[in-house]
Amino acid sequence: MSTTPDVGLELDEGLEPTRARRAEPLSLRPALVVLACAVVLSFGGFAIALIGSRQATPPIVAGLGTPVPGVNLSAVGASQVLQRISSGGTPPPDVLGALVVPNGARIVSTTAQDAGVNQYDRSIYFQIDTNSTELLKFYRTELRRARWSLLGTYPLPSAGTEVLAQRTGSDGYEWEVGVAVTAVNPSISPSLAGDGQTSAVTGLRLRLFEVPDSGS
Repeated sequence: MSTTPDVGLELDEGLEPTRARRAEPLSLRPALVVLACAVVLSFGGFAIALIGSRQATPPIVAGLGTPVPGVNLSAVGASQVLQRISSGGTPPPDVLGALVVPNGARIVSTTAQDAGVNQYDRSIYFQIDTNSTELLKFYRTELRRARWSLLGTYPLPSAGTEVLAQRTGSDGYEWEVGVAVTAVNPSISPSLAGDGQTSAVTGLRLRLFEVPDSGS
């Protein structure tokens, strides 16, 4: 006599593990792991963005400034700042040490237009919260104080003004500095500036170049 398999029993046995698994409570660990990763990634992105924004901030010239007579600006030695455009001891230290920058000036960029091995010609650009008149007076005073020979004041095509001065460096060459001043934002209305005050932003370019020999 053959025994007929109990099909219903086999189906029940096959379903029992499934029922047991369904009865188990759902684990929250995978969801928590995903959430933690999302938090870490978000924080990391914020930190990178914060670092990037700090790096994008223009460097500011700061130090124990020396008051300049007749203007509301103080002078900071420019030697360290001008290292950005110096190379191999050129310009010589005495030329760099005879220049100043207004305290609080923001460094914007540098350019090089060297014409040859002995034809140094480089510039550094700033922005300063002051007006053109104050800045020009600042440099005329400081260049005289540092024994530069003022060559003259000239209008620029960009509606600015440039002061040229010259001195002999310890390397035996004649050096000139061009102080170009241009209004970036001449004034802000009192309602925007606050407290009934007006403000201005002025662009400054210091161009240092070696005077070519007359025979070259």
